[in-house]
Parts: sequence; structure tokens; C-alpha cells
Amino acid sequence: MEVAVLLMGVLYGLLIGIIPAAGATTGLVTVFSFLYLFPDPYLAVIFCMAVVAASTTGDSFTGVLLGIPGANSAATTMIDGHPLALQGRSTYALTAAITSSTVNGLLWGSLVFFLLPYYGSLMLYLGIPELWAFTILAFACVVFISSNSWIRSLIALGIGLFLGAIGTDPNTASERFTGGWFYLEDGLQLMPIVAGLFAFPELIAGLKRGRIAPIMTGFKQRREGFKAVWENRWLSLRGGFIGAFVGMLPALGGAVGDWIAYGQTVATNPNEKFGNGNIKGVIGPEGVNNAQKATSMIPTVLFGIPGAPFAAVLLSLFAYLNFELGSIDLLQDEKFFSSLTFGFMYGSIIVAIICLLAMPWISRLAQIPFIYYAPVLFAFIVWSCVQYTGGWEDYLILFLATLLGLACKKYKFSRPALLIGFLLCERIENLTIQMTDLYTLNMLMSRPLFITLTLLTLGVFSWGLLRKSQLDYV
Repeated sequence: MEVAVLLMGVLYGLLIGIIPAAGATTGLVTVFSFLYLFPDPYLAVIFCMAVVAASTTGDSFTGVLLGIPGANSAATTMIDGHPLALQGRSTYALTAAITSSTVNGLLWGSLVFFLLPYYGSLMLYLGIPELWAFTILAFACVVFISSNSWIRSLIALGIGLFLGAIGTDPNTASERFTGGWFYLEDGLQLMPIVAGLFAFPELIAGLKRGRIAPIMTGFKQRREGFKAVWENRWLSLRGGFIGAFVGMLPALGGAVGDWIAYGQTVATNPNEKFGNGNIKGVIGPEGVNNAQKATSMIPTVLFGIPGAPFAAVLLSLFAYLNFELGSIDLLQDEKFFSSLTFGFMYGSIIVAIICLLAMPWISRLAQIPFIYYAPVLFAFIVWSCVQYTGGWEDYLILFLATLLGLACKKYKFSRPALLIGFLLCERIENLTIQMTDLYTLNMLMSRPLFITLTLLTLGVFSWGLLRKSQLDYV
């Protein structure tokens, strides 16, 4: 049964991956619509992790063939991958991309998933002050690293915190920011917020774009792709390291690691041109993708702080399955961790084999006009977002969240910052109350890990104010 679910997750994730402007986040959002079909919650965990692995690998197809990233994190592959495809070397570019991504995903996946239960000992060193400081570090990362404009990111974070505060005040049990609307007493639901911020803006953007490259296949190009990765293996591994490091930073994720890796690739090859079909511009950033997905699970599982937008959706999916990420009890659930490992590791291997062997047919599938399957995705997402009450209120909240997402995308307000603020509002509020009630300043100064995390936050804050970033992930 586990193998069948794994294969279904891989095929579904691959299909989502090759859809322009979709990606792992959109794919996981649609899983809500059929989550009830899994008789065992651990099977659903396997399915979700297979979707993450497969959709991340499949993202390369649309970036290379259409010049449209399957997700924001695949945008860098498009810069040199699509010119290669227009030159008739799409198989060469795709083989190099898939190989670089898979090798790094398996490498860092092994280090993360097989050892993840043992990272639970970290929880013994984390009290209320450390968890508070860790959450503030997450805010600092998403505000001061993931965007050129930290002011806009800070505003987005504030909006997210406000939206997360709507509902019932945990201290007084009274209504807060509801305007007397009974529907909001339990707060805003996560699904409409995620779909409105990420899924619908990207799907709408996908309807507006499209460019098709000629499909050229052959074993010679595959062999050249493998050879290119081997010759540039250190470039690929460096991309994997960058992706792994960025993935471990709470709430960052997204396209940040890819752009850092691409920038490093260009900087370390000053005598070469990029943007016109340089295979190094594919291998470097593709090393990031699966490695980043793997390490993003560390803050997500251990602390309940999403390591990336896809992990935020994953967190809510697992909550529906009664798996409370960040809890001590979950760290003792060996079956949960084995399901995570099985889904991601074997999903990565199987999707790589499928992509390499069936590349001509998958390439043609990626070239189907977006307008033909966009309505199906829209329908799935809407259906999953209106399961709270099924009334007009659900549709209204989804509509308003979509307007907010479109506005953030257009005016470059950080959507990750807004979502992280919404997700972590209750956590930071409760931790702040507990810390101020139980700890004095002298007590806090005697906790080395708290001081270290505070200094890291100040470092991120200072670096974000002083630098001129080329990153602009919104």
C-alpha cells in the first residue's frame, strides 16, 4: 500500500511540477480537497512528501521549455535553461538540471531525514525564551533577507500578524478585530489565506504568459548532461550547500537560495557569459532545490515554524491529520519520521528515473496550453478553500485573500512575510506573555542560547539594513 501511495504522490507531484507557475505550494494546497480519502494518516504523510520531491524536480520542465518557472524557486533555471532549449538542447539542459537537483536532494535528505528524530534532543535546550528568540529570528529572516525592500516586508509582516490576531483574545476570551461578525470568532482559516496569497496569483500570471521551445531529444544530449554535472560537480554541491543552509533558516525558503547560488555561479566564472545558454547557470541553482526542500523540514518539524511557503501548507496539512509539528510527542513517533523519509527519499529517486526515461513525452505534456488545465486547478483549490462552512463567507474570504495576494505581488510586498506573520501570530503572542511573566532580564542574560539567537537576529537586522540585495522574492 505504501508503494502505491508513493507512486501516486510522485505522479501527481510531477504533473503539478510541469504546470507553469504552480509548484509544490499549489500542489499541496489542492491535496486538501482529497485528504479524506487516505484511510491511514501515515499514508497521507508519504503522499505529501512524494509530492514535494516530485514537484520540485518537475519544475525544471516549464522553466527550460517554456521560459516559465514551475515555481518561483525554479526561476533561475529559466535564465540559461530556456536559451539552451531554444537552441535545440532542451534534453541536455533538463538532464543536467534533474541530475544536479536529485543528487543534492538525496545527499541532504539523508542527512536530514535519517537523523531528524535525533535532532529532537535540541528541544531539551529550548525553553520559552529560546523559542521566542527563534521566532523573532524567523521574522528577521523573512523581512530583511527575502526582499529588496525591508520596509514593505515589515508592513507585510504586520498585516499578517493583524490577520492572525483576528478572532478570540487568548487572555480575556473576548472577541478581537471581528467587527461583530460571528464567522470570524474562531479566526481566519489558513487555506483561503494560502490560496489567495500564493496559488491564485501564480495561476493567474500563468494564463498571461507562454513561449514554446523546440523539443530535441536523444541519448547523446543525456550523456552530455550527465557529463556536464560531473565536470561541474563542485558547483552543483556548492549549490546544494547553499540550499541546505537557506532551508534551515526558519521562514525563508522560496527562491532565495536559488538566486544566491546563481549569483555565486556568475561571480566565480567572471570570464563566461550567462543568460544565453551557459549550462553552469543551470547546474548551480538546480543544486539548491531539493536540498532546500529537505532542510526546510528541520525548523518545520522540530519547531513548528515553516522553513518555506510549501512547508507552511504542509504544516496545516499535517495538523488536519492530527500531527502537531513542533511538539515533544511527535518527536517520539517513529512511524511519522519513517513515513517522511520514505516519501521524500524514494520519491526523489523514482521521479528522477521517470523524468530521465520519459523526457520526450513529459516535455510534450509541459507544452499543453495552460488555459486547458488551469480551470481544473482553480476548481480544486476553490473547493478545498470553502470546506469550513460552505457558505458565502468562505467565498468572500477567499476572494479578499486573492485580492490581497495580487496586490502584494504587484506592489512587491513580501507574501512569505505576510504568511509567516499570520501563521506565527498566536505563537509569538503566547510566548511573549509567558516570557514576560516568568523571566526577568537577569534571568534571560544567563541563558547562552537565548543570547546567541538574539545576536543572530540583530546581525540579520543590521545586514539587511546595510546591504543592497539583488533578491526580490515576493
